[in-house]
Amino acid sequence: MIRRIFPVGSKQFNSLEKLFKSLNKDVIERIEIFFPMWCMFAFQHYLVKSFDIKIFRVLNIDLNNNYLFSLIREDLIGVIIIVFHSTLLLWLMRKYDFFGPFRLVKTDFQTNFLLFLVIFSFINVIFFGKMMLGLFLMLTVLYIVYRSNSLMSKTICFSLTVFTMIFSINMNEPVMATSAVIYLPILLISFFLRTKEMTSFCQKYLLLILFIFISTKELWFGFIGLGYFLFFNLYYFSVYQTKYNWLKLDIA
Repeated sequence: MIRRIFPVGSKQFNSLEKLFKSLNKDVIERIEIFFPMWCMFAFQHYLVKSFDIKIFRVLNIDLNNNYLFSLIREDLIGVIIIVFHSTLLLWLMRKYDFFGPFRLVKTDFQTNFLLFLVIFSFINVIFFGKMMLGLFLMLTVLYIVYRSNSLMSKTICFSLTVFTMIFSINMNEPVMATSAVIYLPILLISFFLRTKEMTSFCQKYLLLILFIFISTKELWFGFIGLGYFLFFNLYYFSVYQTKYNWLKLDIA
């Protein structure tokens, strides 16, 4: 569709190409890996609106864990949190070369940013309570499937996903419960099809599944996600004339 709207070589395409090439490539790549962090903040926002979390009672939000596609004035807080943290991290990465929790293990900062996010979500269990545990475990699975394709890693991921499913069902938390149920068959297939394509499938679709089910609760985040996909499809098409390999963070 994008190729039809902006044919290569056309005036519209040349304008689009000039616009995207004027953007800082490093900043674009860093924004690209922020998507799972945005999912975490949107999930936190959903927890505040849906469950009785002591530290957030002062907000006086009517709790309801059964809603679909909620859109209220307080959702602006979620948008502000995403913008603030993204801006702060971009500034730190640019100002300090040594900064980057994504460099804790190796130099491939994309996947090590996922490690930072796992630690970040674990710390947030203190503030958001045990309801945050499901997302922490799924982000751990996301990091492992990017880091290793071994049978042991897949077994750990499968175990963590099963635990997340059981825990979330027992806690009556539908987002992580449904995400885990949908993702389990993909992990099972990956035990038998250990190809490069299947590895990519496991990586990309876990994050996509989390995004979809978080968006069923937080409609505002669905709009942000759609904007993210549109932006990067346009970026890769205009700058590289290739399709966007969506949510494939280790080649960002």
